[in-house]
Amino acid sequence: MLKYFALFDEPLLNVYNTTISLSYDYIMKRHQLLLQEMGLSQWQLVRPESLQGVVNIPIDEQVRLVIISETENPPMPLLQDILRSLYLKQNEYLAIHFDFIPHLHVSHEVHYWLLSENPEKIHRTLPYCQKALSQWHSPDWQTFMASPQEKRKLWQQIQGINP
Repeated sequence: MLKYFALFDEPLLNVYNTTISLSYDYIMKRHQLLLQEMGLSQWQLVRPESLQGVVNIPIDEQVRLVIISETENPPMPLLQDILRSLYLKQNEYLAIHFDFIPHLHVSHEVHYWLLSENPEKIHRTLPYCQKALSQWHSPDWQTFMASPQEKRKLWQQIQGINP
């Protein structure tokens, strides 16, 4: 996963905190344009607190899988195997924290994979899964990685055997 570092340094964020929240749409469009010009289709926000109060984060059209978990950095070897089994490329997924799902704006159909052992958190998140082709549920990453049964359950959900 490519990492993207904020275009603003910390002092600028502190000084212009209210300005950023007022003109967020312009800044996000500018960020998207700059990322696109650099050939970056996927990015990770290093300081998520800078997005407080944000309402609309668009998802790129090429993203086909949204992974929602309590860990923003999924374990790469396992994730690469899963992506390969789904015939997805690195730029066709987005991994986000549960806190950001209300802010996503999805304009096309995607698959959602929610990783949490907290059923209440999953239940609160489901209404925000817009334009869902499917929703897959697994325990947190640590439990999932250590459990062949959970991996089998995910595969069954993907195949539609046990939705």
